[in-house]
Amino acid sequence: MKNFYLCLLTLFLFSFSTNLFAQTQVEMNQTAIQNLAKADNELNQVYKKLVKKLNEKEKKLLITTQKNWIKFRDSKCEFEKEEYNGGSIQPLIYYTCLAQCTNDRTKELKSNLEDREKRYN
Repeated sequence: MKNFYLCLLTLFLFSFSTNLFAQTQVEMNQTAIQNLAKADNELNQVYKKLVKKLNEKEKKLLITTQKNWIKFRDSKCEFEKEEYNGGSIQPLIYYTCLAQCTNDRTKELKSNLEDREKRYN
């Protein structure tokens, strides 16, 4: 089962990597951090657009939801990296998890934004 997840992780890294030729663990870790930064930036852009479409009650609910989601994401990725405690791959696992969760959340928020734009435009 670990091999399956490592294969998925490898495919994920190649599909989103800004440096497809990273070969050392340090380079792969740096690439994962860059991918997370890119994912965070996109999430923040979509979040700001969505907030502009919400009434005050919805804004408060989204803020609460987002704070809870961040706690969940961080906890989930802490759990996933713990399996590799002490290994050089641990940071890669952690930052890849954060980026994947962030990309998934961005898709959710984009979908909500698109639905609102269709309904109200």
